Amino acid sequence: MTPTKRMGTAMAAGMLMAASLLGMTGGTATAAENDLSEVQATVASVMGADVAAQGRRVDANTLDYGGFTATKNANLKLTCRYGYLCMEVRGTVFNYYKCQTWTVSNWYGTGPWINNQTPGTVARFYGKSGNQLWTSTAYSDGTADWAPVYSLRPC
Repeated sequence: MTPTKRMGTAMAAGMLMAASLLGMTGGTATAAENDLSEVQATVASVMGADVAAQGRRVDANTLDYGGFTATKNANLKLTCRYGYLCMEVRGTVFNYYKCQTWTVSNWYGTGPWINNQTPGTVARFYGKSGNQLWTSTAYSDGTADWAPVYSLRPC
């Protein structure tokens, strides 16, 4: 096999592996797979393509990014597991579980949030210039205008 043919075969195998991880093999995509594509597109739009490319499929509706999960919200009401800071932005639910500062962009509209972390844990939301917009002490919940948010720190 020539080096060019070997490289083409390796690339095809890599693309097939990526497609199978995202559940996109076997013809027509199911509704769940389309939802997952929408989730990945939203993550790419608000956190960048490099972050979106790191998503690992957890189930038919959820991608894990090693610090937060993203899920298409099929429920009418936001829910949030214990230990997470959760919010709905543009129809996608972000569930943060890793303590670090997360940079976001293109957040807009209003949506619910829930701070269901260890009691007393303070989540912080920051504006474009790094100014603190508001804080949330666990347990708390509410609705936010996401447009001014450019970063957040769950803890």
